[in-house]
Amino acid sequence: MLICTYFEVPQTDASTVAAMTIRTAEVLAGCTPVDYLAVGNPTLDVLPDSSFAIGGSMVYAVVQAARLGLSAAGVGRGCGVELAPLWTPFETEAFLYIQPSPDTTRFRNENIDNLRTQWLEKSAGAVSGLDRLAESRVLHLAPVAQEIVLDDIVRGSVRGLVGLTPQGLIRSWDDSRLVRHHALRIGNSTARNIDVVVFADYEAAYLTGVAEAVRRAGGIVVVTKGPRGAEVLLANGKQEFSAIATDHLVDDTGAGDVFAASLFIALDSGFTVSDAVRFATAAAALSIGGIGPRAIATRNAVVKLAGRDTAVEDSAVGVF
Repeated sequence: MLICTYFEVPQTDASTVAAMTIRTAEVLAGCTPVDYLAVGNPTLDVLPDSSFAIGGSMVYAVVQAARLGLSAAGVGRGCGVELAPLWTPFETEAFLYIQPSPDTTRFRNENIDNLRTQWLEKSAGAVSGLDRLAESRVLHLAPVAQEIVLDDIVRGSVRGLVGLTPQGLIRSWDDSRLVRHHALRIGNSTARNIDVVVFADYEAAYLTGVAEAVRRAGGIVVVTKGPRGAEVLLANGKQEFSAIATDHLVDDTGAGDVFAASLFIALDSGFTVSDAVRFATAAAALSIGGIGPRAIATRNAVVKLAGRDTAVEDSAVGVF
């Protein structure tokens, strides 16, 4: 069901995650705080049969947060009529706030000889009101196509941990809509407001400046490497972590976003970096066993695979 009107977010008790429905983003600023808030445009990903799958870092992140027991919300821009039918499987899990646009951001990918070529067929445009976001325990900056300005968010948000998945900030495109990548740099004042940044190894060449700035400011940098695990970079050194072996790979789309969301949540919950990476690795490994956000695992499944007691405490905002 599509609802694009001005409603307040209902209060949730410690055992309930509020139902998800598509609502206008402008109402978000005055609403009840949430545990996990992700900012970035949802996407329509074009499948080989020309049908669409819902995607985008924000989508994967809020579904994972909800399945880990948090009150979760995503904010972005898109076409509600296009998005609403694809949200149906997730409508009882989290909130989605959408600023109206004639189009939803749309990507088409081709894989040739293990190399991915990507086209941005449509763009929903920039997200506005980033200085008026609701309070959250975790704020996940999750752009896909240059739709956010980092400084606008970090200056105006009321939050605990700030995590960044910057892939959408290194993407650019030409008149043919072919996606290319460029280097991204951030200032020291912005870096001081980012607690954790996560990106893939194939993006690392474009994000050296971001990684160094966040490290110098005392933040955590995590580089994911697929089946080769992950590398954590801190101000005082680095450490490699192994992947969790799996023989059931169906679709690895969104695995990095699932990893990032789970990592941010674990770190905000007081895990050590090592335990948080293990927890996030388990979540990512489970997510590739199916197609799309439907395959994202629950907390119990993640805890079991991680092999640790990852129970977390109740928070003032919701339940972790």
